[in-house]
Amino acid sequence: MSTTNHDARKAVVSFPSDTELVITRSFQAPRSLVFDALVKPEHVRRWYGMSADGMLVCDIDFRVGGRWHYVLAGEPGGDNHSFSGEYLEIDPPRRLVSTEGYDNIPGAVYTVTVTLEENDGVTTLTSHLQYPSQEHRDGHVGSRMEYGMNISYNRLEDLLAQLQQ
Repeated sequence: MSTTNHDARKAVVSFPSDTELVITRSFQAPRSLVFDALVKPEHVRRWYGMSADGMLVCDIDFRVGGRWHYVLAGEPGGDNHSFSGEYLEIDPPRRLVSTEGYDNIPGAVYTVTVTLEENDGVTTLTSHLQYPSQEHRDGHVGSRMEYGMNISYNRLEDLLAQLQQ
């Protein structure tokens, strides 16, 4: 059961250019805890994806040049959803840069720069996505990514509250 008002805590999405997407969301938690929740498999398994039992694979080789791979269960009878990338820059707990791709569509790879800023115990996560083309960005947005992202971020918010108890 959720202990937070998720409707008031949706991520803000903006489009600074034809090939960029910026996502911003604040969490009531210190940035070191938010950073850990983003990169430690035992935490990622608990918040990433559409449902608590939907993550089939969560492999993280957390180092520059290391790779990550997540597989989410699809609808019954449908395909699973596989995502992967490589860590390009790691500056805990402030910044993380990686590639990300939806493996079901080869070549759909973009760069994600996550920054975490903390003020009075509230951490603002800013995720800047840089795509190779407007077509790739628009395809990602058109996939209902924002809907799923907000579900994941709501679950992350609940996890962060649990970890602080």
